[in-house]
Amino acid sequence: CLVSDSVKEVSFSKGDFLFSQDQPSCCVYVLTDGVAKIVSVTPDGREQIVGFASPEKLMVGLQSLSNENYADSAVAETRITACKIRKRSLLSAVTTDAKVAFRLIDALNAQLAMSRAMIRAGERQGAAAKIAAFLLLLLPPNKHDDRRHVLPVSRREIAGILGLSEETVCRQMADMR
Repeated sequence: CLVSDSVKEVSFSKGDFLFSQDQPSCCVYVLTDGVAKIVSVTPDGREQIVGFASPEKLMVGLQSLSNENYADSAVAETRITACKIRKRSLLSAVTTDAKVAFRLIDALNAQLAMSRAMIRAGERQGAAAKIAAFLLLLLPPNKHDDRRHVLPVSRREIAGILGLSEETVCRQMADMR
C-alpha cells in the first residue's frame, strides 16, 4: 500500500456496516477478502442495492472523497477483511505521489465499469438474460469455471436490482440450474 502510515486492517462480520449513508466520511476501504453490497436509501425510504465490492474490484467509499458524508451505505454480505484508509491521508498522498493518483484513477474506473455492467445487466431482454448477466458480475475475477460459488445476495435482492419479481427470479434460477 502506498499510503501505509494511514492504513489499518479491519474485519467485519456478515451484516455489519462498513459505513452508513449520510454518516460523516473519514475513510475508504479496499477489500482483501469478502463481498460488500453498496446500498442507497431512496427518498421514499426504500433500500436499493446500487453496487457490490469485492477484492480487486472496487474501493468502497470513493464517493465520499469529495463530500463530507457517505453517499451510500456499505454492508458486509460475507465476512470481510479490508484495509481502512484515512480519507485525508489518501487525498494528501494523491497530491504528492503520482503512483497513488494512478491507483485512485484505476479504482474509480473499476467503480464506473461495475456501474455500467449493472446497468447493462438490467437492460437485457428477458428475465433469464438479465439474471445470467447479473450472476456473471458476482463471480470472483478469473473464476469462470465449473466450481460452485455461493451467491452473496438473496433472490429477493436480485429481483429488486433487476426489476423482476422474486417468483420470476426463483423460477428462472431453477431452470438455469
